[in-house]
Amino acid sequence: MKLAVNYSTALQKLIQTEKVKVDLLKCPEWYGLVQPALSIGQVYIHFEIALGVNNVQRLNFDLIKRMIDLTDTKFINTHLSNAAQPAGQSKNQILANWEADLAFLREQLPGMPFIAENLPWHDFLPQLELASDPELISEFLVRNDVGLLLDLSHAQITAAMTGLDYRDYVARLPLDRLEELHITGIRDYNGSMTDHFEMQEHDWPIAEWAASQIRSGAWKEPEIVAFEYGGVGDVFCWRTEESALLEQVPRLYQLFGERP
Repeated sequence: MKLAVNYSTALQKLIQTEKVKVDLLKCPEWYGLVQPALSIGQVYIHFEIALGVNNVQRLNFDLIKRMIDLTDTKFINTHLSNAAQPAGQSKNQILANWEADLAFLREQLPGMPFIAENLPWHDFLPQLELASDPELISEFLVRNDVGLLLDLSHAQITAAMTGLDYRDYVARLPLDRLEELHITGIRDYNGSMTDHFEMQEHDWPIAEWAASQIRSGAWKEPEIVAFEYGGVGDVFCWRTEESALLEQVPRLYQLFGERP
């Protein structure tokens, strides 16, 4: 099990001055990020690939293959999404769309193992209500031999929407297929539960619970636990604080970092 953190210039500074330690740097498939990240540590790619939104045929597979070779990324990650509004839509239709997209991806990337990530259902993302159903996700993963990328923050947001305890939601997923775990802080932003923030006080017991589930063997030990905080660009740079990384990355490393 290795701790990964989103690559950012703030994180790079802390690593180079030996103030924090990480096992992996998590990057999108952008050369402008991957090249500087490789200069300071091992990198893996988190691809922007979504199933169920009718766009896998437009992906740049030459770029994907180059990134795999450049970083030795082990898994091709996907996001379990949905292009349609839920009215009149069935779970079987979503499942069929996911499976058709996965079959196409496997044709383009033969021999690569795939993992799939649960997305959060918000009021402003009604199309994800069915796509975030844990039984549907489980059926897809098991039926198609796909690994689980459990985004714990997404699970919490979806559970809150459905009135479930997040632990009950997570328990409905096939945790024996867990390959990667994502953790972020959650706080209210413009009236909605929003992830990709620094860890809040209420987030630590949840991270500690996840670590205990892994250490006890209740969950399969994932290859990677990623702290999805920080980054570059308009989406992430405004919520990347060096002080938060300095305080929180070592604490997360104690929970999830690679052991000798």
